[in-house]
Amino acid sequence: MGELLNPLDKAMTVAKERKNMRRKQEYKIIDDDVKVIEQMASIKLRAFESYFDKYIVQDNSNPLSQTSINDIDLKRIRTKYPGIENKIEEKIKIDSKYWKKLKKRYNLARIVIENMQKEINETEENNNEMTKSAITSFYDMFTDDETKSKKLLEKYKKFQQTQQSKVNWAFIFGNSDIKKAKQMTNNKSDIEFIRELLNYGLFEGYDNIKESIVNVFIEEYYKWKEDFPNKLQKISPNTRNNKQLEDNLKREYEKEMQETEKNMFEKICDEIESIYKDGSMQLDVLSVKESHFAPNYDIEVIYNIEVLQPNQLQITIYETSLKDDKFKIQENVLHIPCPILLSIMNQYGVAFRIDPQKYDFKRISQYDNKFFLVLYNKENRKIEIFFDTAQRLAQNFKSNSINPFKILSADENFLIAIDEPKGLLAIYNTKEVKLDVFAFNDNRSRLYARNANIQLLQSWYGNVIPNIKNFLFIKDTDDLCFVENNGRARIFNLVRLHFQPSVCDFPHNLVNVLSSPDGSCVVAFTREMLKNKPDEIDSITFTDNEEQQDYDNDIREINRVYVYFFKNFGGSPSKVIDLPSDFKSLESLQISCIDNRQTHLISLDLQNGYFNSLLVKITLEKTQFHFQKCMREQSPALQRTKLNNLINAYKLMFEKYSIDSCIDSKQDRPLSLKIVLDIDDDDIGEHDEKFEDYINEMFGNLKRSTKKPTSILKKFSISVITFQELDIGNWNFQKKFSSEYQLGEWIIHLCCLIPIQIAVTRNNIFLPLKDGLSSYLIDLEDDHHVDIIAKNISFGWYEGIFKHFSYKKVKVVSSMGEQSCGKSFMLNHLIGTTFEGSAMRCTEGVWMSLVNTQEYIYVALDFEGLNSLERNPQEDMFLTLFNTVVSNLILFKARLCIIIKDVPKADKSGIKKEFQLKLTQLVKEEGEDNFITRMYKGGLNITPWPVFNESAWFKKLLKIKQRLDKQETKYENARTFLQNTKVIMAKLKICDWSSLNENLIQIRVKMLKRLFPIAVSYGIEQRDPNIEYLVNHDSGEPINDQMINLCDILDFKNSTEIFPDSDILLYDERTSFERLSENLRHDFEKIVQPRRESSDDNEWFSNLSKFFEAIIERRKSRVQDWYEQNTAKFPHDNNDIVNGKYAMEQVISKLTLLWALCGLRCHQCGLKCVKNRDHKEDHECLTDHKCHFPCHFTEAHNDDDIPECSHKAGHEWKHVCDKMSHSCGEPCSLIDKRNCQKVCSKEIGHDDGDYHCPNKCIRPYEEQHDLHRCENSTCPIQCPIPDYDGICQVVIEPKKQEETYKGLVEETSITFKKYIQLSERLRCNKKIPPNEFEHIGKHTHKENGFHYCDAKCQFCEYYCTLPYGHAQDHDTKHGNMTQTEFAGEDNEFEYAGHKLRVGDRGIFVLCNLFCKDLGRHRHIDYCQNEENCKFENQNIQHINENVSPNPDQPKDFISHKLYWERTGFKDPYSAQDQQEFTKCDYECPDEKHKSGPTNVPPTKSFCELQFFHDPLIPKSEHPKDYGYVSIDGHHFNCEDPNNTFHIIFILDRSSSMYAKDKKPVPNHPIYDDLIKEHNNRIGAVYQAVYYFMETRINSAKTRQNKVSLAMYDKVSLILFNDKVNIPFENRDLTDPKDLLNIMLKHNVSGRTNYDLAIQKAGSLIETYFEPKKENIIIFLSDGECSTPKSQIRAICEKSKAKGSPLYLYTVLFGKDSRDNTLKEMANVAQSYHTANASSALKCQFNSAIDEINSIDHFNEVAASLRRHNPALLKKV
Repeated sequence: MGELLNPLDKAMTVAKERKNMRRKQEYKIIDDDVKVIEQMASIKLRAFESYFDKYIVQDNSNPLSQTSINDIDLKRIRTKYPGIENKIEEKIKIDSKYWKKLKKRYNLARIVIENMQKEINETEENNNEMTKSAITSFYDMFTDDETKSKKLLEKYKKFQQTQQSKVNWAFIFGNSDIKKAKQMTNNKSDIEFIRELLNYGLFEGYDNIKESIVNVFIEEYYKWKEDFPNKLQKISPNTRNNKQLEDNLKREYEKEMQETEKNMFEKICDEIESIYKDGSMQLDVLSVKESHFAPNYDIEVIYNIEVLQPNQLQITIYETSLKDDKFKIQENVLHIPCPILLSIMNQYGVAFRIDPQKYDFKRISQYDNKFFLVLYNKENRKIEIFFDTAQRLAQNFKSNSINPFKILSADENFLIAIDEPKGLLAIYNTKEVKLDVFAFNDNRSRLYARNANIQLLQSWYGNVIPNIKNFLFIKDTDDLCFVENNGRARIFNLVRLHFQPSVCDFPHNLVNVLSSPDGSCVVAFTREMLKNKPDEIDSITFTDNEEQQDYDNDIREINRVYVYFFKNFGGSPSKVIDLPSDFKSLESLQISCIDNRQTHLISLDLQNGYFNSLLVKITLEKTQFHFQKCMREQSPALQRTKLNNLINAYKLMFEKYSIDSCIDSKQDRPLSLKIVLDIDDDDIGEHDEKFEDYINEMFGNLKRSTKKPTSILKKFSISVITFQELDIGNWNFQKKFSSEYQLGEWIIHLCCLIPIQIAVTRNNIFLPLKDGLSSYLIDLEDDHHVDIIAKNISFGWYEGIFKHFSYKKVKVVSSMGEQSCGKSFMLNHLIGTTFEGSAMRCTEGVWMSLVNTQEYIYVALDFEGLNSLERNPQEDMFLTLFNTVVSNLILFKARLCIIIKDVPKADKSGIKKEFQLKLTQLVKEEGEDNFITRMYKGGLNITPWPVFNESAWFKKLLKIKQRLDKQETKYENARTFLQNTKVIMAKLKICDWSSLNENLIQIRVKMLKRLFPIAVSYGIEQRDPNIEYLVNHDSGEPINDQMINLCDILDFKNSTEIFPDSDILLYDERTSFERLSENLRHDFEKIVQPRRESSDDNEWFSNLSKFFEAIIERRKSRVQDWYEQNTAKFPHDNNDIVNGKYAMEQVISKLTLLWALCGLRCHQCGLKCVKNRDHKEDHECLTDHKCHFPCHFTEAHNDDDIPECSHKAGHEWKHVCDKMSHSCGEPCSLIDKRNCQKVCSKEIGHDDGDYHCPNKCIRPYEEQHDLHRCENSTCPIQCPIPDYDGICQVVIEPKKQEETYKGLVEETSITFKKYIQLSERLRCNKKIPPNEFEHIGKHTHKENGFHYCDAKCQFCEYYCTLPYGHAQDHDTKHGNMTQTEFAGEDNEFEYAGHKLRVGDRGIFVLCNLFCKDLGRHRHIDYCQNEENCKFENQNIQHINENVSPNPDQPKDFISHKLYWERTGFKDPYSAQDQQEFTKCDYECPDEKHKSGPTNVPPTKSFCELQFFHDPLIPKSEHPKDYGYVSIDGHHFNCEDPNNTFHIIFILDRSSSMYAKDKKPVPNHPIYDDLIKEHNNRIGAVYQAVYYFMETRINSAKTRQNKVSLAMYDKVSLILFNDKVNIPFENRDLTDPKDLLNIMLKHNVSGRTNYDLAIQKAGSLIETYFEPKKENIIIFLSDGECSTPKSQIRAICEKSKAKGSPLYLYTVLFGKDSRDNTLKEMANVAQSYHTANASSALKCQFNSAIDEINSIDHFNEVAASLRRHNPALLKKV
């Protein structure tokens, strides 16, 4: 690489040298120019100085003294620097203040002397003497020290007056001379002045005085001249920081470098590519340039190395917003919206990539704010479904942490259809011709199999695999459309589980097929070649563009739309439309709907990067209705010609909003208007009067029209000035016209005038907003809790206002009522807000505004109108509930205030009395449980409100204000209001009806727990980006941070306070104790005593320990005080408060244990170890281990410099240096042992032969030694945790880790978070007494002996978090149910979207969430006493069957209550949940409880009785006189879906039914059997009856794996002509094929006789009558006969008498118009039913004109028997 870069290096070096050379040349030229300019200045200065040459000596050495310039240089300078000579002239003007002062003094003295000379001449006194005196006075005045001219004149005036003379001195020393002297000074140039000075005749003969005066000026001149070069530099070219020159040089250099780099760069790249052309990596050289940073390299190469990767498929999700377009669409359905792309962090679109080698992209759809992504995993051969927000999808794919929402097994041959409104997913296996349908549950948390393994090949395609090209849902229905490659389309119904008989033929050149959003039509798109100009063009849009309508011969290909209405599916298209030419990509077309008002056809143009949209209008006959606007003709109003709009703004504002403040009179500050006009001063008075008259008239009209209080307008002031008078910078002007507001106060007041939207209700959900923006709707996830949602709620700019006034009390005033009743107007005039008001719907959701007064913050909430078309009752309930909880007025807990609007004064008492009577009656009927007593504690105000626009209307506001004043504040400060309101909103969002106080406690404790680590570590709440100190979050007061006085903890003489506690790092698990304690140790040594100077290390160590203990105790005390203050308002015995306190104590105990010092001997010296007590490494004193004391033997050293001791620090005996021998020096006999000083310390020459150093031996005691010392000062044994003593430490907050569970079912794989509770055994902290090996008493890790309870939850094995020996039930956080396995009556089942088998572990289920997810439920437990189960027990029900696992062991169903009682642990669920779990878990099987309208979750119906109740007797016992009792004895509060029927078919088999104009429909499973002998009308009828029975079975299913209720239906068949035949009677539907075979044995013959057929039907009803069965007759014929009225009446009367009325359906088959008889028969039967009966079943006639309509009609009847419930019992 170096060889490649050498040429570039050389080229750059040359370029740099050229740059430096050019710089030198340019600067040399500038230097030459500067010298010439200096010479020019010198010439001009010399000319000035020439006037007093004889007084000065010239200095020719000065550069400015040169007087000659070359003409060429002069010409060059004048050309290069135009105007330079004028600039020099300006600069040589003497601008010295003292020079000017001297000139003025000289001129003043001269004027005085000339006046004096004049007077002397007139008085004819001695001229010579007087002249000499005058000149002397001249000089004295000129050189006098007095600086003030007036005082100077007075001084010499008095002096001259003392002289005996006739001169009038008063005239000579006049004050006017001062002004005259000033004018002379200003009017004369310096040259003129010097010339006059030198030629002044008065000085003749007095040269010494003249010279003295001139020298004064010359001296000042030279002082000025010293600074002249600096002044000259300002106009001379700059040679040092010439930016222009440097920029030019830089540009030239950079241009040259770019060209050089470009040329060399290409050569280097070519060379690199030629050398490394076959590498596996791609080197992309971005630039090669000079390096300014690398110390060893001159050239910097910037490059990218690209490793070839397989192609990636990028998916980008762009989210759009329509902003105000939705409201415009409501007003004008033809309004064309303009979508706006939403950005997140200034990024448009959320992108992520998938590996196409692994995944095939199949489909992506949107559900609200989540996206449904379907991918096919080619490696695992599975369909993987992802369901999440765009941001989370991108994040998971980028981090490779993708966990599919659902995994399905499938090969690659499949098609997908999605129905977003109903939440359905259909998967069609093209190879096996199999259909599977999945559906979302209520909250879209899981996807379950709705219809599984529907086989279509044999039954519907005759074992011939069809080539399905398009596969889609008919939106918002239960129908799927299959489109084959040849264009044949069929509809499959998921309820009846068969194809419709009608078949539609789409165009063969089909490209795409879509369904309209409402399911009304199917749209087929084709691409066709246009051969001839069409006669008629049907366009989907209207346009004025003639070019678009011009079909000339050049257009060869067009895109067409074929529209097939679902109602008439099977025929030709209802509409054929040509698409515009720019809609080319038919494959990517989609149909979208906006608020069910507009339908758009959207085309994605990938080539140009945008999408097109066409507005589509679909009109159905049954939905055609229009709103007509009636507009009254009005004559145009007279237009104003005066442009007073800026002034009229006052009128518009005061008309709409309040004028005088009702809530606080101090808000009424006088208003003023300053008008500035561009006119002459003479006209200002006239305009002032005009403006004042105009405003007075405007305010007068305003008061008369609105009747509002307008006292503030009386103080309104107006003034008019001209632009000439406008002087904003003038202080007097500012003082006169400044506002009374301070800037900050004014900004807050302005912000309070802007309301913010805080919540909306949509799709039956209460949605809080973030900063007033609907595009930031707070996302809701299954694991989101109240505190997480509340933390994400923000009120925009009001957050700062609440924080600024956090100490103020808050009152909340709200207004609710129906739409357009004046709520906002009243709130504006009561509080002073500026909510928008209108006669139409103008408020959506909840809006907030503030009014800040001296005492309170008034929060105004403006609510959307109730009972509007846009909202349903549940959404109104959310708004009402939120209002009820947060407000003081209008609805508030203390008092209910009912306002009746527009009450005339005369009717006031009557209306109030009427309301009181009605409410009294209501209270009387409901007794003590009435809502007024329960919700408002009996507080009620009924306020008749005067008619709008009367003065009484506004006066009434004052009375409301008085009532509000009497109310106690609901929130003690703004901080509390903010927290409570957000928690309430979060609870409403997730429908959490638990206690608000409990939530506040949980949030507060969770917040404190989150802050525990930093609070204990630093003594603050936040460190980055700004420090936030420990505070009381209720009052805002900081926690006291006292200084520590060393006198209080140590024997310290001086009173010394040390640093505060905040922001001192005392605990960090990632930092060693040595690093943590380093700063404090240094501070201690600096303040108290350095360790190296301490002669007693024990005392020093003891003081250090006390110092540390004081620091830790202060931190501990502050954290405890912080926790106590922040939980003071809550009950102290609350479990969360107690647990939080325990958690705090655990963290504090870690801190305390960390700062317990070791104190053992250092492994290198004799000092004590200052590591913490539990350290594992060698003992360390953290010093240099040297003794720094001077040698003890000072006499042996002659010089003054006593050397330091040579022993280790902390040694025993005397300090000895190593400069000379002061002791024996022989090796110590224990030299190989620890703590030895190595040499004998005895005197020199001792003869005892025992060589010892003075240190104590610390050898292990089991070895033989002379001396010993126990090294352990604390017990090293761990706390043994005996069973009766509990657990040392339990970590309250569990540890999280992600795991995957492989189920017993092969394809089941569940990824989940596992929560692990940690428990610890801590070391004993008791001290070992001296000379002992053990301490007294039990081992314990804490002085108070605190231990946690040792009980474990038997399911999750979490320890109880209460103290050992507690009296109440055990309690813990609970975790994963690791010790459980699934049991059940079915071996395989589905749970939480996963297929499981009995015996699967419950490890992925959380103990405290399992029951919540189940809803009402029962548990299974091993039977403890089979005899007890036989007795009546509402908590136990014995299971008689064998239940796995361990089927041999008997088991019981037990209630939720007993389940947790047996554990001994507190039930972790809320009181509301526990109450719900006491009720029976049987659910009404009606399908209406499982699916509902689009975006409306279904409402489930459960049994109303208690758990394990005795079964009721069906249709005889109704405990509460409503609902129904099921067959198995459960009571439900809904319609009875369990109707079973006796269905009697009466079919005409006369000769006319042999006609072959109508035949069985082909492509049906029984088609081949029918056409063998019945390929005629009767065959078509048999086919319809068969499908009726099949549909009845499929559509009447209750729950999964349960028997169909239709199996309890009975069916009979009567065939008639002129005789009656009964092929079968009272048969069940278990085998419809068998019943079909019986039918097929009967052929047609004979004539018709209705009487015999009806009589026989009556006989069958009577024979098989059952009270619980409904009797249905379906009568079909293709001919006419006399009406059997008497027979029908007889059957109906008998049936009605038995309480089971007859339902008769008559069907005319064929095109015969003779239908009067069949109609009359149905009408007769219907007359026996009450007119207002709520049952959806009714007697009716229908005409089936062909075989397809016959089948469809029979299917509708079969389905209606399921959907409609005739036995509804209403509450009385």
